[in-house]
Amino acid sequence: MRTLIMLGFLIFNPITAGVAGGVMWSREYNASLGRAYAERNFREECPRYKAASTWERWTDNRVSNLGWCEDYLERI
Repeated sequence: MRTLIMLGFLIFNPITAGVAGGVMWSREYNASLGRAYAERNFREECPRYKAASTWERWTDNRVSNLGWCEDYLERI
């Protein structure tokens, strides 16, 4: 019973809720920055990804980091 009360206090604590909310906000904010970068730069970055072979996509460091281009290939 004591453990249940302590767990309830931890879950419903405003500080814990604030930290959890801050972490969720931070993740969404970083994801929105990534989406904005992709929208701005897919015309310059993704042709290199489209022209690369599967082997280059796996091994070439300049191309392997462009996996997000999969969503933009039809827009090129």
